[in-house]
Amino acid sequence: MRILWRLIGYLGLLLVFQQTQAQVSAELAMPAPLNPAQIEHPFVPGELVVGLEASDLALPLAAMEMVGTITAHNPPIHSFVVKLDPTLTMQDAGEFLRALPGVRYVEPNYLAFAFANPNDPSYSQQYGLARIQANLAWDLWQPQRTVYIAIIDTGIDSNHPDLANKMRRHSNGAVYGYNTLSNTTNALDDNGHGTHCAGIAAAEINNGIGVAGVAAWNPAVANSNAYVQLMPVKTLNSSGSGSLDAVARGITWAADNGAHILSLSLGAGSGAQQLQDAVNYAWTRGCLVVVAAGNGGSSSPQYPAYYTNSIAVAATDSSDTLASFSQYGSWVDIAAPGVSILSTYPSNQYRSLSGTSMACPHVAGAAAVLWSHNPNLTNAELRSALETNVDPYQPYNGRTIASGAGRLNVYRALQAVGGGGPTQPSLSSLSLNPSSVVGGNRVVGTVTLTAPAPEGGFLVQLGSNATARLTLLPSHLIVPAGQRTATFEILTRRVNRSTPITITASAAGVSRQATLTILSESDITLQSLTISPTTVLGGGSATGTVTLSAPAPAGGIVVQLRSSSTRAQAPSTVTIPAGATSANFTIRTTAGGFVTTVTITATYNGVSRSAQLTIWF
Repeated sequence: MRILWRLIGYLGLLLVFQQTQAQVSAELAMPAPLNPAQIEHPFVPGELVVGLEASDLALPLAAMEMVGTITAHNPPIHSFVVKLDPTLTMQDAGEFLRALPGVRYVEPNYLAFAFANPNDPSYSQQYGLARIQANLAWDLWQPQRTVYIAIIDTGIDSNHPDLANKMRRHSNGAVYGYNTLSNTTNALDDNGHGTHCAGIAAAEINNGIGVAGVAAWNPAVANSNAYVQLMPVKTLNSSGSGSLDAVARGITWAADNGAHILSLSLGAGSGAQQLQDAVNYAWTRGCLVVVAAGNGGSSSPQYPAYYTNSIAVAATDSSDTLASFSQYGSWVDIAAPGVSILSTYPSNQYRSLSGTSMACPHVAGAAAVLWSHNPNLTNAELRSALETNVDPYQPYNGRTIASGAGRLNVYRALQAVGGGGPTQPSLSSLSLNPSSVVGGNRVVGTVTLTAPAPEGGFLVQLGSNATARLTLLPSHLIVPAGQRTATFEILTRRVNRSTPITITASAAGVSRQATLTILSESDITLQSLTISPTTVLGGGSATGTVTLSAPAPAGGIVVQLRSSSTRAQAPSTVTIPAGATSANFTIRTTAGGFVTTVTITATYNGVSRSAQLTIWF
């Protein structure tokens, strides 16, 4: 019975299809030619993108199966790619599908292209970071969480030495990425464009090689390179092109898999409802979508940059002049360096490229700096901070972008958003225990912060003005996340005379000092001898305590003991162990039928101390 009803449904659809073919509407916006070269905006020949209402899928799905094969599905926005039967034209099939209830739109599967032009690799030395004042922003940056940037492009060479440590990874070490072309997790770059964009946004900083990304590094933040990580989403092929369906699926995948910032250095001259739905989907899930404005040197909109929920990024040169190739117009939201930008390239290489593709990841990286520093920002607040805290730019031949817009300045933007997380810590104090010690002993140092350390810990650098006389363990101390104190050890060496040494702790531009005095063994004196209790009955016992002026060195110190009467018997010596300042010994008494006062004497290094014990009967 179920098969019969399906056959009846197909017959009904066939009748609708035949009627539709006979009434081709002149209002249809679907281009008829199959050759992309013959139309203004290239598309994939023989493919349609169909968007459906969420509540009415059955009839349209059956219709799509009649006219071709469903080759892709983007569940979050209910879109499908249909590869048409070769006997059907795109116009006829499109009009048939569009007439069905539950169909929101039918459009060609337009092509997107990477926006970049090659240039001499020796021409540029990362002027872009200086123009946007990234180094000043890094000094202010105190991350509160990890932010993920999805590079939606040709993939990323995740083995590049400047990128390997910046990749988001699964617990097994595999890169956290996706390939919409093959529907696999293999998102390696076979073009170079995506790797170049990834390096601009977040190449590893302070690793002694290659280039630095915009996001982010601060010597006072432990493991600071880990706070901005990259997610490769491969939507463009080895020639740098791909369908808008592949791009849309990359956008929704990134939004569904934890990406905070989506960086798209690509676009097409024609919009598509499917693509706009994907951008809106990412925005409503709290993502920030950053898109290259395009390299046509005109004011014509490019997509998805043109959409309201995208940040459209123009390119400027080293003099802050709008690049001659950059798109412009009131729909372009911000500019960033995009001419001769040196960055990472596959196979451990570096190249200089130009394009709005290079400007886009500057903004994406800056967004990651701000959002990791202040996680409380909404995507709308983050966008406003980036777009309003800018520097002036110079128009090119009268070409301008949006009124009030300017060239990115990550430092100014970071200052504007402040720290939305916990109060940022700084060094409060440094203390040593003990502050005076005989060479060869260990000292415990404690650093205290003004506020709890952020996620990932707080890095404190330790030093001294006499490294030959001690060792700091470790020399770089990390105060654990959520804690305000951490301890370290100082291993001292033997000296011939008393030596004061300054110990320094430094972090985030703040230094604290403490003085450690290393003594020679000849500097140690016997400070005191005490007895408790001072009165006992004959036959009872008391405890004596000898105390030094400083901790005993390695091997300990032996103190000589003597009693003035046989009624109080003390050991001949007592040893104060290494690192200790005192030691106890037992005094045993005998009964004698009368009251006796006994003097106990302790002697070390020519210095004697005495105490008295009274014995009753």
